[in-house]
This record gives sequence, C-alpha cells and structure tokens, in this order.
Amino acid sequence: MKILLLGDASNYHYALSQGLKALGHDVTLASNGGRWMHTRRDIDLSRKDNPASGAILYARLSTVLAGRLKGYDIVQFASPGFADLRPIWLEKLLKRLRRDNGALYLTALGSDVATVRNLTGRHPAVGYSEWQLNGKPTAWAQSEASQFEAWSRPHLADYNEAFYGSIDGCVSALYEYHRIVEAEYPSLPLAYGGIPIVRRSLPAPQPHPTDKSKIKILYAVHRNRAAEKGADKLWELLVRLRAELPDKIELLTPPNMPYDRFIYVLSSADIVCDQLYSYTPATTALLGMAMGVVPISGGEEEFYKFIDEGELRPIFNPAPCDLEGTYTRLLALADDAESIRAMSRQAPEFVMRHNDSELVARRFTEFWQR
Repeated sequence: MKILLLGDASNYHYALSQGLKALGHDVTLASNGGRWMHTRRDIDLSRKDNPASGAILYARLSTVLAGRLKGYDIVQFASPGFADLRPIWLEKLLKRLRRDNGALYLTALGSDVATVRNLTGRHPAVGYSEWQLNGKPTAWAQSEASQFEAWSRPHLADYNEAFYGSIDGCVSALYEYHRIVEAEYPSLPLAYGGIPIVRRSLPAPQPHPTDKSKIKILYAVHRNRAAEKGADKLWELLVRLRAELPDKIELLTPPNMPYDRFIYVLSSADIVCDQLYSYTPATTALLGMAMGVVPISGGEEEFYKFIDEGELRPIFNPAPCDLEGTYTRLLALADDAESIRAMSRQAPEFVMRHNDSELVARRFTEFWQR
C-alpha cells in the first residue's frame, strides 16, 4: 500500500513508518519534526519563527507540497491538528486530502477537543487523568497552562467534529485514548494499535542497576509539561528519596533534548520518571523499557487486562490518589536493587510482546484491510 503519515508526536509516526516499511509498504511521513525534538520526516511541515509563518506554510501546502500529498491509499493523521495552522485552513486541507486520496484515519495519540470534553465531563472514560482526580479538577486543569478556554472555543469544536466526520476510522495509541474515542464516537470504526518501538535502533538492553553503582533515576519530563503529567508531584517524591538514601540515589535532570541525544541519556539510567496521571506506559517509558530501564509510569491492571498481559509487571505504577503510599513503595524499591533488576529483565520482553514496531504496524494494516 501507498501510505501518507501526516503529523507526528513523540516520534510515533516515524516509528510506525519503520514498521510499515519493514512489512513492504511505501510510506511517506510529513511532519514538523516535533519542533525541538527534531524527529525524522520525509516532508518538513515546520513553521519559521515569524508572524507570516502560518500563511507561508499554508501556501507551501497548497502549491509546492500539494502534489506530494495526493494519490495515497491511506492517509493516517497524528491529530485533527495535523499541521500548525488555524482550523479554517486545516479544514480546507482536509477536504483536499479527502478528494485526492483513499481512506483517511486518525491515530489517537494526543489531546484534542473530544479528549478534553470527555475528561472534563461528568462521566470521563477513565477514573483519573491530568484533568480530573477524585472527581474534581486538578490544579493544572484550573491553571492557564491547561488552555481549557482555548480547547472550548466553538470554532475549534466545530472543526473537530468536521474532522471526525471526515475520517473512516481511528487507531488508538493508548488504552486511555481508546476508551475516550469509544465513548465519544461509538459508531466510528476503532482498533487498538499501541505505541511502536523500533527496537533495532536502540542500544541493547543492559542489566540495571549494577551492584557497585548508585541507582540513576532520570527525570525525563518536558519542562513545560511537568504539571500536566503530574511529574512535579513525582519530583517531590524523588527529592525525598534522594535525601533519605543519599548514598544510593542519583537524580539525572537534563534539559529538553533532541531525540537522538535523549535516547543516549535514557539508556544510561536505571529508572526513568515519566508520568503520574496515566493508566499506561507511553513513549518515554516504553523506550526505556526496551533498553531495560524501569519506568515510573502508568501500569494499571485495567491496562494489563486490556492488552491480555497476565505475567509481566515491569512498570512502577504510581497512585495519584495516594502519593504517600506511592512514596513508601518507591522507597522500598529503591532499597532493593535485585527487585529493580528483576523488573529490568522483564521490561524488554514486555516491549517485544506488545510494542515492537512491526507488530504495531501489522495491527494498523489489518484494521485498514477490514
């Protein structure tokens, strides 16, 4: 098949493209490279830092790039906001993509209007999130950083509905997004894809930690999204942990980094602090797991049941409703290097079973063919 992946987030569509190519498909990826992440793509959709950049990008998409965005059997969007443009221009592009290509699908891998609407509503699809905890809005949700007012604007909501009305189906990247799409658009064809990890491109798994070293914990959080991910609360626990076990704990706190550099730093850690509010491990956690790094991330039993995993438990699952209990469990783990090594041994096996890029790509192709 000839496939266009349009947009990207956390290198997801690039990893998917590698899996699809390994299965013999002709794949083109058009994205902005995740801005500072500088992820790989075939067609660059990044905007320059000037007031006219939006108009310039739309003009490029309508002229120079128009011929490269047509004639595909499948167009798979990373988001309704697949390019950094206003909804009025996105909708024009969407209509042209619908006219000039075969089937259109969404990869549910990030927030959009439907996600925010569901998670801030009276009956959210999951029990907790960055938006609600114990049935009440989180501090982040009530802050300006959440941009709740922007998500609620009528013109954006109208475009979101037009987008979902134009696509032929959706593949979810995470359990949470699967449940949300299921609840918000029950008639839309839906399948679970998971997050693709290109294992062959990563350093080989190593035993973590070694007997003579400190336990290295990487605080791997986008600095402008720490409160959204609940990582600010986890940071407080890590600082307590280092104070209580100063001879055993080393905290690594690098700044935001390009993707290739980040992989190198991640591979050197024993534990990676990812996020608090998730039910599932996302990209950072899974990349670390592929290299034997134990993640502090989502690992709820609902997720394990959803993916039919009854054996492996390589994730330290923090409880957002019980931070003190989470700290007690984390302290016990940090003081038990053999338990960390046991989880480290399970982690690559988990990724191989559930998130290998070719396995995920096959889920996409089987869904498209249905």
